[in-house]
Amino acid sequence: MNQDEDLSAALEQAAAGLPVGSAPVDTVLHLGRRMRRRRQTTLTALTAAVLVPASAVAALSLGSFGSRTPTVPAASTEASPHVQVVDSGEKVALGRDNAIWLTGQGMFLATPEFSGTTKEPALNAAEVPSGKISAKTFGDASSALYAGIYRGPGKAARITVATGSRTLNTQVLTLAGSPGWAAFYADDTQAGTIGVPALTITVQATDGTILASLTKPAQD
Repeated sequence: MNQDEDLSAALEQAAAGLPVGSAPVDTVLHLGRRMRRRRQTTLTALTAAVLVPASAVAALSLGSFGSRTPTVPAASTEASPHVQVVDSGEKVALGRDNAIWLTGQGMFLATPEFSGTTKEPALNAAEVPSGKISAKTFGDASSALYAGIYRGPGKAARITVATGSRTLNTQVLTLAGSPGWAAFYADDTQAGTIGVPALTITVQATDGTILASLTKPAQD
């Protein structure tokens, strides 16, 4: 008998001496369920581990830029109460036999002192330099009429006439579309009876920016 045969015989003898019982089915099933629960727990932990960094990144991004997106104020689209859009040739009565109207040529006036015609404007828009103001004053013993033209580039939203210690808001007239200029007038019933005081005319944009200014000396 060789060594392999001796080893085989010894193993058979040892196996014969072991007690034989029923298969441990319950134990095997219990171990299987426990291993399955451990595997599910491990997968859940791995999923959470993957999701946590993404949540952290999202929270960091929100914290960096604040809780809300900064808003940029939109440009105001509300029309200025001092600006009136008129049709070409549309007459605007100013009272006391005064009237004003616009065409593509410029500003026309009809006053007791100035007889406006449909051919020649009181002020020609094309003759006013860009960014400048041209104005006329008509007065009598009880009042004064200030009228003029402002030519872009900025768009006039408010034009004032400062005289003495008073500042008058003018009515601004403009043609539809983008004519590039606007006319204005102010009927001053408190101008006084002697001469015309010095005037300062100021054109402002919607945001209050001064687009142009003109000072006219006093007239006797």
